[in-house]
Amino acid sequence: MTSDDPAGTPDGEDPLGAALDDGGPANAPDGGPAVEGSEPDSDGAADLRRPGAKWLARAGHLEYDRVLFFSDAIFAIAITLLALDLRVPIGRSFQAGHELRQAVPGIESFTISFVVIGLFWLGHHSLFRHIIAFDRPLMMLNLLFLGTIAFLPFPTEVLGLTSTTQAAAVIFYAACCSAAGLVESAVWLYATRPGSGLAAPSAARMRLPFLLQAARAPVIFLLSIPVALYSPRLATYMWILIFVTGVVMDRLFPSGSR
Repeated sequence: MTSDDPAGTPDGEDPLGAALDDGGPANAPDGGPAVEGSEPDSDGAADLRRPGAKWLARAGHLEYDRVLFFSDAIFAIAITLLALDLRVPIGRSFQAGHELRQAVPGIESFTISFVVIGLFWLGHHSLFRHIIAFDRPLMMLNLLFLGTIAFLPFPTEVLGLTSTTQAAAVIFYAACCSAAGLVESAVWLYATRPGSGLAAPSAARMRLPFLLQAARAPVIFLLSIPVALYSPRLATYMWILIFVTGVVMDRLFPSGSR
């Protein structure tokens, strides 16, 4: 991010970045930031020590941890809201068998969304093993991604009310999940672009494998949309391909190489 330096601020110095340094890990000898608990290797030293880097938060600092804690909280709240839609009826005679049959669509949509949100959380966690700093655009992208996650309980409820038999509900759900996956992919691409200084040196060799992992969900959800026009139920079965492609990619790119 670029911005005009405020009056009285030395050229090239980010006032917010300077404030973050107070009480944080010691700076590197040449004035750049040193990531707490780790030493950058020679390939990434230049990026990690760029003078005048416009970072809002860096790994090892409280502001960086706050962003990740906030992200985890959004995921936890979204998953909790899924369960709130599963209610036991009160005020009339209760027939367990009948009520359980009535609850099947809601339980089915809860299960789908729990798994989908869980996969997005795992992906987010994996990305931030390599992303070690935030600038303002990255923070905005991450916030947009969290917004798509927080919104997912609504299409989940719509899907549950229609028993996955209405094309509009399936298409709406697939579109919402696709949006979340595309924004997550954008977070990774932005943070790992050459010269950004936002990712660890190890991110360079993992840029394509992680992108393929992040993009598989939105691609499959998007492909299921035209199928839903013909058969909504078949479109929901297509979503199983997310796990199949995940297994294939794990074999092509073993976790040890990441």
